[in-house]
Amino acid sequence: MKNSKPTALGCFATYTLIHAVPFLMLRLPHIFFVLMLSVTGVFAQEREHPYRPYSKERLEQAILQYESIAHAADWHTFPGDLLLRPGDSSKFVPQLQENLMLTGDLPADHALEEASYTSKLSTAVQHFQWRHGLAADGILGPNTVAALNQKPGKRLEQLRINLSRLDSTFTNQQEPYVVINLPEYVLQVVDSGRTFLQMRVIVGKPNLKTYPTHSRLDMVVLNPYWQVPTSIAVNEIVPILRRNPGYLAKKNMILERSDGISWHRVSPWRVNWHSITHANYNYRIVQLSGPQNELGQVKFPFPNRLPQYLHDTPGKQLFQYPNRAFSHGCIRLEKPVELAYYLLKRGSGYTTKQIDKLWAQGRANHYVRVKKPVPLHIVYLTAWVDEQMQVHFRDDVYGYDALMGL
Repeated sequence: MKNSKPTALGCFATYTLIHAVPFLMLRLPHIFFVLMLSVTGVFAQEREHPYRPYSKERLEQAILQYESIAHAADWHTFPGDLLLRPGDSSKFVPQLQENLMLTGDLPADHALEEASYTSKLSTAVQHFQWRHGLAADGILGPNTVAALNQKPGKRLEQLRINLSRLDSTFTNQQEPYVVINLPEYVLQVVDSGRTFLQMRVIVGKPNLKTYPTHSRLDMVVLNPYWQVPTSIAVNEIVPILRRNPGYLAKKNMILERSDGISWHRVSPWRVNWHSITHANYNYRIVQLSGPQNELGQVKFPFPNRLPQYLHDTPGKQLFQYPNRAFSHGCIRLEKPVELAYYLLKRGSGYTTKQIDKLWAQGRANHYVRVKKPVPLHIVYLTAWVDEQMQVHFRDDVYGYDALMGL
């Protein structure tokens, strides 16, 4: 039995008894039963299970909690233009405190403020923002208000949808594995009963979705080439080439043309780009390895029916944003080198020195097989409960919850 499980449960039990019960017994007597389950044994069952970042059992307990909140509580909503910073005053402060007490973001023994948006209340808002994947700045602005205006009944349905999704797509996983939760924009490597590695990711735009799938990571490509997809080439690069054929050289790209049998390198200056359309495009654009390469230092192809893969990126600045649906469908990684070292050590038995030597060779588009492939799970969960029993919600970035009636 791992020591980490009782610690997490102990934290939640302490919160339950000290903070939640006094407030909930006054306003929400039905919830008292749910909360006591967490202390008297239902959550204790979790101790016997292997570590999982996304747990069916924890979601089931959150559903019980939100059922009671939805049936017994008055949930306050707020004007969309409400803006509060620490030190501000507003008639909506008491209602805000009540909501945050219900959700556990604000301790129930907090002294109620009549109008002042205090630093302690701002800290509670930060916690709420963190649980909802928002910028945790403690400022009550439009995005935070929109999340607060989602009533418990809707959150309850969101939890139920994700329970069914988790139950059907992501259960009984054997370690090690890599899991990417698209609405969370996070990758985790789960190994030896813990999250061994975690990083932010950038996923496909809503109109260029990254699709959930189950596969395996069996290859690492060092110093990759990037063969530009036809859609990107025709829609984004060809319009530039109409103005400046020298763009390809500037971006360390080459142009090749097909004769029906093989590909031959051609000069972009010899092409009438104004005549090129989707219908007659028989070229391919390849970006050579190097510091400008859109795939960065490494990519991770995996078996799937779509042209999706994981890769490095030179655009590191985009990882600072809370919502990171910016790509054309592939998944960009915040820490790709760390993942490469993990896979080659864990899956192929390489030492750090051996991997360093491979990379130092500078060989372009160098494929290295992972002898023991690591399972990859790309999932879509807009609600889950973490090991510390914190309930998390995310926006339905691809509209899959809406398709299920939410």
